[in-house]
Amino acid sequence: MKSTALLLLASSQTAFAELASSQTAFAEPPQYTQIPFGRSVLSHCLHEVPSGSHSFAQSDGTTKVVQPNGKIITIPKCISKHPTFRFNQDDVQGRPLPADYDGWLSYTSLNVTDIGLTGGFDSFTSTMSVPDIPKEAAQQLFFFPGLQNIDWIPKVDPEPTDSNPFDIIQPVLQYPYGIFGSSWGLKSWYVTINAGALYTSGVKVKEGDAILCNMTRTGEDSWSISGGVTGGKGFQVQSATNADRLKVQPWAYSAVTECYGCDGCDTFPTKPITFTDNKLYQGGKLVTVKGSDWRINAKPPAKFECHEKTTVASNGDATTTFQ
Repeated sequence: MKSTALLLLASSQTAFAELASSQTAFAEPPQYTQIPFGRSVLSHCLHEVPSGSHSFAQSDGTTKVVQPNGKIITIPKCISKHPTFRFNQDDVQGRPLPADYDGWLSYTSLNVTDIGLTGGFDSFTSTMSVPDIPKEAAQQLFFFPGLQNIDWIPKVDPEPTDSNPFDIIQPVLQYPYGIFGSSWGLKSWYVTINAGALYTSGVKVKEGDAILCNMTRTGEDSWSISGGVTGGKGFQVQSATNADRLKVQPWAYSAVTECYGCDGCDTFPTKPITFTDNKLYQGGKLVTVKGSDWRINAKPPAKFECHEKTTVASNGDATTTFQ
């Protein structure tokens, strides 16, 4: 009897400890990770994939990823009582968001209707320069071109909903990058709202490199997103198939500067960053786009951090200066 009582007591203590642990974990604030496009995503909804992977959205909300070695993994649906992404509003428990996200500080935008077309673009290529390393590191500084299914600018527009799904495909230059955070890095990103985000592992790049950016349709609802040093190795590539989001990409963005925690001019390059040879295609044909067709900061940020200024040449080349 005594031994039985001891076993029951031990069992009860273990169950109580497990319950307390689960309640503590439930009460802990959710973990978010900063990404290039609108606030932070729930860390368990952010997934690294090897360069060369192809993701397929499944009807049950999961994502099947076929890696370049043929291995197949399944990413679970992003489920949480907390918002998938953190924007300007408080989270569901009323805690204010940290004031670390500066938003899109400068960019250019173009819709197919601006050049007399309908539908969407089938390809967008651009060459992005790599500027000098800032004197001080922000939490995260991003530069990129991209294609989107809707015109949504983070921190400016209301958060998209399930009935108005969003995506962006983008090769992204970021600083800091690497173990010691002392270099520029390049990754390929596919970001959705309400579903999570995928990114490639990344590669280091250096000042003076020219990054060839390429977002090209490979099927009715499939795209390839890539970026790499022109004439070099280490291209970051991922492909994505999603019938709900990737059928039409009518919005193009170039020269996007996005930052978390920028604090004065020391957290920006001293040299300009350029996006040259911008080319958009539809139906396999190069479409004519004048420099004046690109809109600069159509929805400007609440404030600039370091005199950010983007100009567009008559041929569509974009240059962003700081300082």
